[in-house]
Amino acid sequence: MAAVRTWVLVLSAALGLGACKRPSPQACEEAIRNWYTLVYWEEAEKQIAAAPPEQRDELRKQKLAKHDKDIEAGIEQAIMDCRSSRDFDGVKCMKEATTGAQARQCREPKKPD
Repeated sequence: MAAVRTWVLVLSAALGLGACKRPSPQACEEAIRNWYTLVYWEEAEKQIAAAPPEQRDELRKQKLAKHDKDIEAGIEQAIMDCRSSRDFDGVKCMKEATTGAQARQCREPKKPD
């Protein structure tokens, strides 16, 4: 009986330590939001600049609304994927990126199906 308790404790400790080997939800969320914002606005700014001047303010508002909607729609799944990947270097890279180009060096955007 004592041997079973010992194994349960050892297994619990091992599982607990394994769970610590993942980026935190907060780190993943910060990385994802930064990465998506940089990549999204790099492309959006090109589209806004190409639009006629009188349409740019409205287009910027539309792009901002889409950005916010996209983030909220996908953030929970993205955090789970980020944590599952156990990619601490990728999370750090995405958090530290300051341009779309730097962000893409950390992780390429997925191509639409």
